Amino acid sequence: MSVHEKMNFETKQAIKSALIQQVEKVGFERVTVKNLALIAQINRGTFYLHYSDKYKVMEDLQQELLVELERYVKHVQPVDAFQTLKMGQLYQPFIKVIACIKEHAPAFRMLLGEQGSPSFTQKMKTIFGHHILDRLSVVREEVKDPEFQQYLQAFIASAILGVIQEWLEKGNDNLTVEEMVTMHFRLMRFLGNVLASSLT
Repeated sequence: MSVHEKMNFETKQAIKSALIQQVEKVGFERVTVKNLALIAQINRGTFYLHYSDKYKVMEDLQQELLVELERYVKHVQPVDAFQTLKMGQLYQPFIKVIACIKEHAPAFRMLLGEQGSPSFTQKMKTIFGHHILDRLSVVREEVKDPEFQQYLQAFIASAILGVIQEWLEKGNDNLTVEEMVTMHFRLMRFLGNVLASSLT
């Protein structure tokens, strides 16, 4: 990366950081380019060299997070995850997913919060649901049923995202990344055990 490219990257990151702060403080509708430039410590002319308006900043931020998140989620294999957990070990691919979210916690917290973006939430659900469902359909015949598949994807994605949102809202300091991964699988195992016991 050249010096010029590095400066451009750092400026865009500063603008996106300013957006996160402002949305959490006043809500997206009240965010102005003037305030973004002020917080990012640049002038408005510099802002417009990178973005045409605040909507483009939001779009860039969301796309950046979704691309990075999907890069880790696509390596998660649900069957391997549960087998690893049974051996008393943590599943490394899912640790990387949660670590990614923790690294960008302010951005995810803002986008998934009350002042955030419903479309971003839906896109996250799609990423989790699509990749995990693909893996399950290989080993479970009923997952291939289109109607069941639709609801299973919604259930899995909403469950994972709901736990992540709770973690972020609490400031994500109450549980480490490793503890958060363990919590996900404890919850899933608990539900599985409850269901199994109710059928016997």
